Amino acid sequence: MMFVLLVLLTSLVLLLPLIPALREWQWPTDVVPLKIDEADALDPPYLAHSFAALLAEAVRTGARHMGGSHLVRVALGADPLSPLPLLPTEVRAGRSDRLWHIEGDVQLPENTHFYAEVSASKGLRTAPHAVYRALWASGTVTLAAGGAILRWAHGGDVDIGSGCHLAGRVTAQHALVLAPGCEFMLLHAPKISFVAHDRSAVVGVPSASLPCAPMVEWPVAAAWSSTARRAFARVALQLDAQRSWRGDVVCLADLVIGPHCHADGSLKARRDLYVGEGCYVSGTVVAEGTITLGAGCNVLGSVLSETAIVVAPGCTIGAPGRLATLTAPQIQIASGVTVFGTVWAEEKGQTVAGAVDALVDTPAAAAACLPARAVVA
Repeated sequence: MMFVLLVLLTSLVLLLPLIPALREWQWPTDVVPLKIDEADALDPPYLAHSFAALLAEAVRTGARHMGGSHLVRVALGADPLSPLPLLPTEVRAGRSDRLWHIEGDVQLPENTHFYAEVSASKGLRTAPHAVYRALWASGTVTLAAGGAILRWAHGGDVDIGSGCHLAGRVTAQHALVLAPGCEFMLLHAPKISFVAHDRSAVVGVPSASLPCAPMVEWPVAAAWSSTARRAFARVALQLDAQRSWRGDVVCLADLVIGPHCHADGSLKARRDLYVGEGCYVSGTVVAEGTITLGAGCNVLGSVLSETAIVVAPGCTIGAPGRLATLTAPQIQIASGVTVFGTVWAEEKGQTVAGAVDALVDTPAAAAACLPARAVVA
């Protein structure tokens, strides 16, 4: 009898933590899907624009709190080096949890992290190796080397120093510049420039594309449809250098485009896709595997991979007035690259500095990856 009672008491103790789950299972209360704001999903600067509108209303009404944070309004005048009125406790702790709105230009202090939003009516410069929840400025936001953004940053222009960690989205109204050694998630601006440490041009990037010969006869591995204007291959396919065609190329395996080709259409591969240096693609580039863009490539459409994207120096994605999207779980972008639109790394994005050979395979190496029977000249 005592044994049975002991088992019942033990079972009751084990079931107690499960009572809330059993009650929810029997009488569900959370049956409505989570609301996803369509504007936020489609507009990268949505968070910044929403914050600016809320802040303007808070300033107009003289509110002392906003979004659960104490709102501090400061007028620095003409001197951006004027010190912020930090509390003694903030100075000692090296952190501020108050929301700051500065009238004018501001240089944020060193050795202080800001875990609430900081805004400036003009320009905003951060301190090196500091952490910020969110930054907003109507002028230029300059994130010093080694800084970190936890949620978002937005400015008229945004300049990111080397070694910065951008955990949230970074957007600009006009131009966004990133130095090497940065990690990012989502970038958006009419023009995104990836520059070298000394902000100079990258050496060794191919100049103008070489003359191309029309693709009169396609390789035997590719079936060309003049009606659909599409080349289709079921096995790995390599196209020779300096060829031009008008139409799409679809491959169910690895696809290698030789250097200095002119593709007036899109490229799609089931596995890896390599685009040789100096190539021009008027459409999109899509692959389930890794996409590698050789030095000096020009892609007018979006570049989409389910695995990874590697972009060598001198490449251009999109065009002024024709914004494109470059997205993959893993993205590596070299100095000297320009993207017009959005760069979204679902897992990890990196800006790197280095020679072309350190970033991408040569066309010969790319061809060597393919099965010998499938490489057709």
